[in-house]
Amino acid sequence: MMVQNLSAAENYNNYHFFQFIRLFIASTFLCAILLAYQSNAYAQKKNTNQTASKVSSSEDEKKFDMLKSSNETVWTCENNVKVKTAQAGGQYLFLHNKKLYTMNGIEALNGVSRFSDMVHRIDWIIIPGKAMLFDSKAGQRLLDYCNHPDLAFVDKSKEIDLMK
Repeated sequence: MMVQNLSAAENYNNYHFFQFIRLFIASTFLCAILLAYQSNAYAQKKNTNQTASKVSSSEDEKKFDMLKSSNETVWTCENNVKVKTAQAGGQYLFLHNKKLYTMNGIEALNGVSRFSDMVHRIDWIIIPGKAMLFDSKAGQRLLDYCNHPDLAFVDKSKEIDLMK
């Protein structure tokens, strides 16, 4: 049997190495516990936010009905998404996904109506034949091919091809 004689320096290094390993394992365990606690707290907060958003969405629908000063217009967009709009004094009300947006009219080209909500950074643009909703912050089109029965229909057969 071979007995290993370690010097004092090697014993010191081995001791600190094992202390480091124990400390590392303990800190990893504590981090896992904190992460689990935070994920539970996040899930609970998310659930309370979802119920709060359901309450506020019905409040937004009621607010839309209270504020509108003209008849509402129901738009049907691609994928059968419904949007409601109405005038309210000098502003334009826009109800999408049970969320109310208050928009201001912006000057645009002839035949084009443009409304913008600077808080939520969305734009509602109505052109002959369709309307579109843009997210100006992300630079994306959120809704396209929105139509309602009173919107002027554009006859595609009478369009002029400018590339010829």
